[in-house]
Amino acid sequence: MSLKLTFFGAVRTVTGSKFVLCTRKASILTEFGMFQGHRKKAFEINSRVPQAALNADAMVFSHAHIDHSGNIPRLVAAGYARPIYATPATVDLTKILLLDSAEIQERDVEYVNKKHAKRGEPAVEPLYTIQEAEEAAKHFRKLPYHERRELARRLSVTLYDAGHILGSAQVLHEIDGRRILFTGDLGQPDLPVVRDPERVPDPDVIISESTYGGRMHPPLEEGKEHLQKILQEAYDRSAKMLVPAFSVGRTQALVFVMHQLMDEGRLPQMPIWIDSPLSLEATQVFRKHPECFDAETREYLEQDKDPFGFFRLRYVKTVEESKALNAVKGPCMIIAASGMCEGGRVVHHLKNIVPDEKNLVLITGFQAQGTLGRRIVEGAKVVRLYGEEYPLNCQVQVLNEYSAHADKNDLLDFFRGYNPKKVREVFLVHGDEDQSKALAEAVSELGYENVQIPEVGETFDIR
Repeated sequence: MSLKLTFFGAVRTVTGSKFVLCTRKASILTEFGMFQGHRKKAFEINSRVPQAALNADAMVFSHAHIDHSGNIPRLVAAGYARPIYATPATVDLTKILLLDSAEIQERDVEYVNKKHAKRGEPAVEPLYTIQEAEEAAKHFRKLPYHERRELARRLSVTLYDAGHILGSAQVLHEIDGRRILFTGDLGQPDLPVVRDPERVPDPDVIISESTYGGRMHPPLEEGKEHLQKILQEAYDRSAKMLVPAFSVGRTQALVFVMHQLMDEGRLPQMPIWIDSPLSLEATQVFRKHPECFDAETREYLEQDKDPFGFFRLRYVKTVEESKALNAVKGPCMIIAASGMCEGGRVVHHLKNIVPDEKNLVLITGFQAQGTLGRRIVEGAKVVRLYGEEYPLNCQVQVLNEYSAHADKNDLLDFFRGYNPKKVREVFLVHGDEDQSKALAEAVSELGYENVQIPEVGETFDIR
């Protein structure tokens, strides 16, 4: 039976993941992520809903991060009305994450439109509303790991742990005897909280992420020392420390390690605010799904310890409480969404923190091209926040040790687990072009013969 694979996003870039597998009888949509980048460009890209996505008989997605799930409300608002499958933990996380995304959009649009009105500029609209996010969540269906499910005629799916964040999955599609594995985002082995990625048996085709396809992370054992050094120096100069954090995954891992450092007496006690209602809700979801935890985290729970350090954290819920943090003096830490600094409360904190040279912005996650977070990492002298420019005088540190992504060596270990002669095709997605190309070269050297980097909209016939 003819099988076509079309890529609509997250090719030669790291955001906006979406692709469709289609036979003559049925089709399945995998992922419908939000493209993240410059506001105008991102809105234009995210506003487009491919007809092939609307026509799909079912949808499955790998995990809750916005670049994989964040445009689902737009899809449903455009007319998609069929089931959307993910692991139980992913469903629970994504429901709150999409509501948070919609709330941020509505609030940011309101703020921007006030400025536009003063300048006589046209009003802007959110990509989707809170009501549309709530409607989208009604289509979610929970599919546990390892439970094979037929989603459409002769199209079935099984989910395996990807070790990236809570509930993250590798998606194995089985179509007329062909086994097509989508890795989703593979995790870095031995990370805190979540388990390591599983080995999925015998794929014929592999669609692999390549976020760090040409880069290596520093060893995890150095992570604690590096984090301790960064935070101790900032503490000693009474810095306000801002961590633009992904509310799902990175926040919990960072808090876990800081909690250990304070317990061990290697880091001074300091006020830590989590300025994201989503992070509180997400952490509560983490506690509901211990089946996803690694052995170390389960041991904490079995000893009635709190792996996420609740007693040390102060969760900020209201806008008024968030604004009050402007008057707080260091040393202290504020962890605020979003991780790429593209919206939410972190942008308001940046306005108050970046002009002061003693303060610190600590970047802990991958920053996509075109995002404010990427410009900060690349050493911009001035940052533009809600249409106004602010000098970037504060210190900027990047902590890669706790990246939730596999690095080049981890990805090559993944490919070494399969026989290159039995894998017919490899597609590398979800990576900047240089990273995808670096990984393609390395995978080819392992003996894989048909390694491709798709273009947006490109369709392939799968043998």
